[in-house]
Amino acid sequence: MWTNSARPVLVLGLGNPIMGDDGVGIVALEQFRERFEVFEGVELMDGGTWGMNLLPYIESAGKLLLVDAIRAGLEPGADVFLDGPDLPRVLGQKLSAHQVDIVDVLTLAQVRGTLPAMTVALGVEPSTIEMRASMTPAVDRGVARLPERMAGQLREWGIRVSPRTPVARLSIGQQQL
Repeated sequence: MWTNSARPVLVLGLGNPIMGDDGVGIVALEQFRERFEVFEGVELMDGGTWGMNLLPYIESAGKLLLVDAIRAGLEPGADVFLDGPDLPRVLGQKLSAHQVDIVDVLTLAQVRGTLPAMTVALGVEPSTIEMRASMTPAVDRGVARLPERMAGQLREWGIRVSPRTPVARLSIGQQQL
């Protein structure tokens, strides 16, 4: 059992990549993994469209960072930040089936007294949610900013986050010194 000080930080990417802009959380989580290294006590999880199956993971977290497409009434591709009392209200605006589920999960954890006190949602305002393999250009640009925003939030919580060193790629005939 985790003590309050030892409970992990959960970074939870949400969404459905085959639904275009709804894939924000999953794509951003993968980009974060490629660009940054986090250390002990942080769990990076692809929550996809798991719904209520996420409850035990959320309840065991000391801090929770949700990453998702979030409809907040802004321009498509705009950065969205939610915490505290605004989180359930804004997430409650139906975007897709998984987002309604996450509100239900958060509400249940809150009723049970197990919702992490530090819960933040970072996201991007979607343009369209429809079956398509790619995101719209404005949302794609917003997703490109998300890994740095995620790193910033973790650092604000006192978590050590370091940029990964890019791997040098060698062409035939080149040597690495």
